[in-house]
Amino acid sequence: MNYRLNLFDPLSQSVPAVGCEQLDAALERLMTADHDETAIHAARRHFKRTRALLDLVKSVDKGDAARSSQKLLSGAGKLLSASRDAQVAVGAAETLREEFADASHERLFSDLSSWLQARHEQVLERAVSENIGKAIGEVAKAKACLSQLDFGDASAKDLLAASSRTYKRGRREMKKALASEHVEDLHEWRKQVQRHWRQTLLLRTAWPKEAKARAKLAKTLSDALGLHHDLAVLREMIEQNRAVFRTPADVNTLLRFIDEKQASLLADAKERGEHLFAEKPKGFHARLKAHWKSVSRTDEKRRGRRKKQKCTKKPPCGPGCKCEKKLAARA
Repeated sequence: MNYRLNLFDPLSQSVPAVGCEQLDAALERLMTADHDETAIHAARRHFKRTRALLDLVKSVDKGDAARSSQKLLSGAGKLLSASRDAQVAVGAAETLREEFADASHERLFSDLSSWLQARHEQVLERAVSENIGKAIGEVAKAKACLSQLDFGDASAKDLLAASSRTYKRGRREMKKALASEHVEDLHEWRKQVQRHWRQTLLLRTAWPKEAKARAKLAKTLSDALGLHHDLAVLREMIEQNRAVFRTPADVNTLLRFIDEKQASLLADAKERGEHLFAEKPKGFHARLKAHWKSVSRTDEKRRGRRKKQKCTKKPPCGPGCKCEKKLAARA
């Protein structure tokens, strides 16, 4: 699966192709999910990829198809969010166990793991029986919207401008999140980081040399912010279910471990974020356009050389002859 727009093709061709590929994969995952949490998580990942694509193109869609599809996918994701929260709490607890567990805390982490696993199974059972079918319906409607996209005479340059606006939002949300350190602000920053990361992948034809490194940095930052949020979800679960634990001291110990890990993650996110968003938005946009201009010029020259190639035999062999193919390979 190639999550990339061909910027040399018309948007009316390349955008639906990428979107339909992602949503077909999501539908396949959901239809065979049953009680497979991995399949549900994979489907939600395809939702996010498609929403990042739609966010990139919605400003040049002359109708309402992009926004309608985004809304439907958001609804499908929410239908499966309870299952996701239960799963990430299990993963966050395992992260704490790996970092802080010793002989004196083994019983505490064992109790926490047992409780979260039982809770996760209950939530997953409910999600399978009640919500997966509804989510499939929403995704099918979102896919149908893709055929209604209307881009008029919009071009790759419009997508570069939209991507730069995503970058600008990410930079703004970073400053807000680092100033407040509130869970909601950090989560909003993460969403913008994820969109920047995915849009970088979608547009990597425009800047092939830099896109790979930038996408890797954005993903690493997203992972750090994601674990920070997962720990916040775990904290809320613990605080709302204090009676599950043997003593108040157990609760306080777990909350202290969460605080320590979140502080470490936040420091890491700050360093990576300031690197990723170091450039001012205008400079970022200008540099992205310069990359695309260079790539476009190179492609035009390559196409020009192919048009000038002629058969070396006399008389000429005709279209598709081996001589032309050899010349094309050398070019």
